[in-house]
Amino acid sequence: MEGFVRVLALLSCVAATGCASVAGGNVQKIYVQTQAQDGSAVSGADCALSNDKGVWRIKSPGDTSIVRSNKPMEVKCDKAPLPQGVVSVESGTRAAMFGNIIIGGVVGAVIDHSSGAAYEYPEMVKVVMGQMVALAFPRPPGPTHTDPSRPRNVPQPTPAQLAEPTGSGFARIDDVDVVPHLGPQGRQAYRDWITRPAPKAFALAPGGAYFPAYGLSPADTTLPSDPAQRAIAGCSRAGKVNCKMYAVNNTVVWTRDVPPAPVAVATPVAPPAVPALVPVVARPADLAAPALPPLLASGYARVDDVDAIPYISDRGRDSYRNWLSRPTPRAFALSSEGHFAATWGIQPADPAAPRDPSDRALFLCQQRSKGVPCKLYAINGAVVWTKESGRPD
Repeated sequence: MEGFVRVLALLSCVAATGCASVAGGNVQKIYVQTQAQDGSAVSGADCALSNDKGVWRIKSPGDTSIVRSNKPMEVKCDKAPLPQGVVSVESGTRAAMFGNIIIGGVVGAVIDHSSGAAYEYPEMVKVVMGQMVALAFPRPPGPTHTDPSRPRNVPQPTPAQLAEPTGSGFARIDDVDVVPHLGPQGRQAYRDWITRPAPKAFALAPGGAYFPAYGLSPADTTLPSDPAQRAIAGCSRAGKVNCKMYAVNNTVVWTRDVPPAPVAVATPVAPPAVPALVPVVARPADLAAPALPPLLASGYARVDDVDAIPYISDRGRDSYRNWLSRPTPRAFALSSEGHFAATWGIQPADPAAPRDPSDRALFLCQQRSKGVPCKLYAINGAVVWTKESGRPD
């Protein structure tokens, strides 16, 4: 009789087309990010993910496929000279497990338990270097039968109803021009993202990587359902870099990177006095630079705020950083389609170009823009750009 029962159990499992297959397999992807204790991103850390099923190694930020288990997973990340970061990740029971019990019976549940297919880990793990923490598996919000403080009939808030985050004051949510790092395609994606309903989030990184997320049902099921987590994970995966959040719902949360302190330059030693009887003939390069108007600052941004410059790509921002280190007189011009020109000094390499840096910046920018109007962004140590001047149309 006992043998007959075993045969029936096996036949029921086969009829269900494989008990373990109902749960969807025992492999999942985990995305790992690393950061310092001050919140700054850390890239290139060596991370090892281990549980009773095996060990997997990646460079952060990055993802890997692991074997599910009912045991915790330990994520250890190392990058000198930072201290090691460790996260113990709890696993949770998958919803598909209960479907497997219904379809495959107890035998299917046992197979899923032993293979790990009945369990899953969080889709993203953030490791803080120098900390050792435990990460609980996220539980769905809502009342339970055993929690009398949360009655079953009272609706609970959804992510779309959560309070807006605290804004950074960097820009208005609809000010597309000042979003840093994005090219034309990224800015168009941001314009589209603005029109989407909350909950939503937009993440980006130097180099042009970005990811718009909205809603709670991602098209890519390997990404988190939470839009904020999904934006960071999707952006970091696409660009292979650590991304930062630019906006959440209808609030810009981006903060500017603090510019490095200026390097002190020693005061040049005055040349020896020339005897009065020896005539001195000034060469063109020795002539005093033309004085540019000193009070042209528009208040649009600080001159060293590279992120605030509209339209230009990261290549243009690198050129602007280099321009900031050049001596005055100097000028920087750009167009609404990302063309730019950086000039300094009064001796142009092209004799046909104007000697005045402001005129020369406009002259060179117009040559490159092929008819798109260029405007001055900065002169010497002041930003002269205004919203009105930046929109020639």
